Amino acid sequence: MRQNKKLIYALVVAFVFAFAFAICVKSSSAADEQETIAGTVVKTDKGLVIEAEDGDYIVKGQDLSKMVGKMIEATGKITESDKGDVIDVKSFEEIQE
Repeated sequence: MRQNKKLIYALVVAFVFAFAFAICVKSSSAADEQETIAGTVVKTDKGLVIEAEDGDYIVKGQDLSKMVGKMIEATGKITESDKGDVIDVKSFEEIQE
């Protein structure tokens, strides 16, 4: 009887750790998701910004200064900061209209 209690306790502990691990893995993979936005690159007091249909994104990660005034499609991780939405650009290409 005593061994059964130890076995049940061990199984409960293992289940709790497995559940916690699954939640951590899922949230870290969601945080690494990259998104693609399209918009015009403009220079503002916040620095370079991509003006997209759904809002403005402060650019970091790539030098887009040669793309000012042009439409681009940018892919990267989007986060929020006190200055606004930020995209850490991993890749981009000019959109030909």
